[in-house]
Amino acid sequence: MKFYIVTPTYKALGWLMRCVRSVADQVGQGIEVHHHVQDGDAGDGTAAWLQQWQVAHANVPGYTFSYESGRDAGMYDAINRAWAKLPVDADVTAHLNSDEQYLPGALSGVARAMQKNPQAEVVLGTYIIVDAESRYICHRRPIMPHRWSSQTVCEIITCSCFHRADVFRHHGIRFDAKWKAIADVVFYRDLVNAAPRFLVQPELLTSTFTVTGNNLAWTDTSRREWAELNAEMPPLVFKTHSFAYRWCNLKRRIRDVFCAAPQEYALYMPGEEQRRCIAIRRPTCVWGLRTQGEKDA
Repeated sequence: MKFYIVTPTYKALGWLMRCVRSVADQVGQGIEVHHHVQDGDAGDGTAAWLQQWQVAHANVPGYTFSYESGRDAGMYDAINRAWAKLPVDADVTAHLNSDEQYLPGALSGVARAMQKNPQAEVVLGTYIIVDAESRYICHRRPIMPHRWSSQTVCEIITCSCFHRADVFRHHGIRFDAKWKAIADVVFYRDLVNAAPRFLVQPELLTSTFTVTGNNLAWTDTSRREWAELNAEMPPLVFKTHSFAYRWCNLKRRIRDVFCAAPQEYALYMPGEEQRRCIAIRRPTCVWGLRTQGEKDA
């Protein structure tokens, strides 16, 4: 099975190096990977590093790498540009941000799920939330998205969502680049409305989502765009947001009860070429119970 993974990046070379390594080592028996990085060309050395990586990995069996450096209209425009290069022979596609990583065996797990469930068009897995030092905060199980709740709640996160490529080409849903911080909310709302066949895999650990302190979701731009999006909604839909948000979190907690708690995860750390295994001392699916000092070391 061939995966086409896209990564947007801008002024994030330190994070990107780790992200790229986490994609490259997914190659294995029956798993081919093409990783494309869309670089915003910040002049910070990213383009030079990408060229070096491409040359150094030009002959790795099962792995191909490409990149493009140039100005774009933001992260979501960069992802759309990368997806416009989707190879005709790709079976699955996904996007992974430069400050995120795939966990060991993630793509093999997705491939097994799709082979076992050939009707599945979008696979959703579990992700681990870590802080800027890669310390565990919590984990999040996937839930089956629904039309009514997806209007105001982003029920899916990009780093643990995988699309069957032929269906992805067919529905043609891409990011609306007019949104600079919340385009993923609109993207997944439109995707759910298109009614693909989702497959939820709560036992499949796919990736890490990093809370860097600079995440778009907590910027003034995000707050302004949320206000604009809310103003576009019918009043009745907007009024259900609070209930929908709580309902989605409750479903995640209920699902977690029936799943084995994750005990460890392995990430690439700055300057290291091998993954470092990190034990989880107190697994939880609840985000926000711990202070900075209480997080796992």
